Amino acid sequence: MKMRDLFVAAVVSGCAVLCTSAYAATPVENLLNNVGVYGEYAGITNSLGSSSGGVGVRAESYWSGIYGNADISYTPGTLSNAPGGHSTMVNLKLGYGVPIDSSLVVGPYVGYQYFANTNTVDGFSLTDSNNAVGGGVFAAWAPDSRWGVQGQLGYLAGVSSSLSDGAGYGFYQQAANLLNVNAEVDYRISGPWSLFAGLHFDHYMESGQSLNLLRGTFGAMLSF
Repeated sequence: MKMRDLFVAAVVSGCAVLCTSAYAATPVENLLNNVGVYGEYAGITNSLGSSSGGVGVRAESYWSGIYGNADISYTPGTLSNAPGGHSTMVNLKLGYGVPIDSSLVVGPYVGYQYFANTNTVDGFSLTDSNNAVGGGVFAAWAPDSRWGVQGQLGYLAGVSSSLSDGAGYGFYQQAANLLNVNAEVDYRISGPWSLFAGLHFDHYMESGQSLNLLRGTFGAMLSF
């Protein structure tokens, strides 16, 4: 057999193995290996809070029990009682999933969150930010290859804050601890493409006061 024929045979065999492996992946593994983009509508639900639309990107991976999640969102409108502003949020998670069966994974994770809210008044901008680390538990359930649900419940301790004292909502005296709750539904529309919708709630606690941030997301993702 010629070298060219050997090369072609090796490529074909390799592709067959990869395709078979991808096809043999369980539905929950397909659910948790993806990259996606989304639109969101976010709002502070406290008195004098406001809401605005935004955009975000996210990536998830689940391989040999190791779970990773990175999510970045940006809201160009104000979330406070200031006339203008914007916000940025970064969420990172790293965990270990225990497969209960081929359709269900549950496990602990450690997490980090950065949240910054900028208030703009008469052309003057003031950004209040909060950094928090902690952990929680995540779960993902995919009864078949068509759809699935996943969620996380965590508690993060505030480690640093911008400590500013301007108008509008912010973290003025110390870093805020937070309760983080997320839920998402995914539906595969064709091949590796899926649509997803999620609800995300963050309850910040600082110096006897609280701030509630609620975000609704809708987007598309590509599974790999």
